[in-house]
Amino acid sequence: MLLNLERARQRMASDAIDAWVCVLPKHVYYLSGYQSDWLFDFPWAACAILPRDTDIPATLVVHDVELTNLAECPTWMPSVRPYFAAVNGRTFPHYVAVDGVALNAIERQILEAETFWSESAAGSCTEAVCASLRSLGLAAGRVAFDDLRFRDACIAELKELKPFDALPGLIHTRQIKTADELELMREAARRNQHCIESTLETIHEGSLWSDVRRHYSVEAVRQDCSPFSFFVGAGRKSMGLWADQDYPVPAGEPICLDAMLTYQRYFGDAQRTAVVGTPSKKLEKYWQAVSTAAAECYAEMRPGISTATLRDRAIETVQRLGIPHFRHAFVHGLGLDHLELPGDGRGFNHFVLEAGMVVNMDLEVCELGFGGIYFEQSMLITPNGSESLYSMPRELARLT
Repeated sequence: MLLNLERARQRMASDAIDAWVCVLPKHVYYLSGYQSDWLFDFPWAACAILPRDTDIPATLVVHDVELTNLAECPTWMPSVRPYFAAVNGRTFPHYVAVDGVALNAIERQILEAETFWSESAAGSCTEAVCASLRSLGLAAGRVAFDDLRFRDACIAELKELKPFDALPGLIHTRQIKTADELELMREAARRNQHCIESTLETIHEGSLWSDVRRHYSVEAVRQDCSPFSFFVGAGRKSMGLWADQDYPVPAGEPICLDAMLTYQRYFGDAQRTAVVGTPSKKLEKYWQAVSTAAAECYAEMRPGISTATLRDRAIETVQRLGIPHFRHAFVHGLGLDHLELPGDGRGFNHFVLEAGMVVNMDLEVCELGFGGIYFEQSMLITPNGSESLYSMPRELARLT
């Protein structure tokens, strides 16, 4: 199960919330364990209802087009309520069967669901969720929503509903990864490492950076992943964001990769710095400063340590070793989002590491006229320390 169910219900109890009602695709996936591209196709395609009371069944609301996929990839949630398409106020089921055609077990299951729900067919996700809340005894409950527009749509139908914001509780719950999540994140890191190493092998003096970017994206697809982003570049463009990518890679100057992909919606994220040929003395000096700070800070990751402490140590070390303007050091969580922690959208405020978190620490030099130095990788915080999800060398990658 992706969902940290015990932590979720503990949080609902502390917030005095009766249920979470989630329509954002990543939360539907996280709560129900069910995923499809359809979930991410249009707003409110599906909804996951998670009650705090274990006697009330968790419920997944989906468009009935999902019934085929659900039959092969079921949710753990014991209740599934489909809604039908509605055109000009009239609903109709997505699937039909012709008399005389033999159906297999899965096809019969789909037809039975279509037939059963057609008697009380909802014509939208909102209508189906309101009906579900009534049948679950939650129509007047303290219910938290992850989408405030959807909350308002439900309030218009359920006048006695007591609505709240579910996002703080969801962010808190998602901080600590389950075993199933960690399996996906290890695989995302492994596949991302393969793509980074494969991409580095293609770089030589004169390579077009646009070709380097393209190779990473194609290799990610070959790994059954979705390329998310491939930032940075080479030479003076090895830091920041640049629109022009059709330039040659120079020798002796920094090459920086900030490579991200998703595997089954979970992020793989890592940065590395490389050079073709002999690095300049300045590049060597800068790399030594950043790599020393990375070694110190990553070794210090453990439960109970504040990310503010790690940031302060990184800045002190890099500045002491010769980069007085260094300031770009921060820790972020990783998972279904790239920047999953702190997660409140109000800046990179510090937080305390806990066992079960997956975090990255970004260490970046961004100097106009020179370029950049970039390093980060994902770490699982364990009860006694931390474990890297990447096995590739941390050294400056020297390319020929």
